Amino acid sequence: MKSRQRLIIPAILILLLAFYSQTFCQDPDSTVLKRKNPTGALFRSLFVPGWGQFYNGKYIKAVVIAGIEVYLINEVYTHWHKANLHEKHFTNAFDYPVYQAEEFAKYEKELDRRGNATWFLAATVFLSMFDAYVDAHLSDFDQPDKAFEVYIGPGHDDDILALLSFNLP
Repeated sequence: MKSRQRLIIPAILILLLAFYSQTFCQDPDSTVLKRKNPTGALFRSLFVPGWGQFYNGKYIKAVVIAGIEVYLINEVYTHWHKANLHEKHFTNAFDYPVYQAEEFAKYEKELDRRGNATWFLAATVFLSMFDAYVDAHLSDFDQPDKAFEVYIGPGHDDDILALLSFNLP
């Protein structure tokens, strides 16, 4: 299980690096409004956690949603594995009724946790899909929807420029 957890962090870092040039190296003056395909955003969000939000240019939201979905997928897998382990223990404990009862209680607890994690995952995926769909419909809406914007990228004379701007109503 630890080897699988060790693979999650590098996988997330690879995803972030893959989108680095698109995310942080954009020209802050580029205000081209482009119509996004809502159905495409919906299916992107269904198949890969956070992809629909990346498609819509909502990068922070994409990272948060992807993190939540990956965490919940890990929880479903972990509780599934633990439930199977406790099921083996209580089915093989014929001569130890007290141990068998304890293992059965642990089995039921892990099944409940797996079910809860599965429902939370389904709700998160559904909300992610709905969010990507709505954001795609609003992609050509000509009104700033951000209270603040962050730009990190190249500046003058090989400097790094970090810019934080606020949009006050």
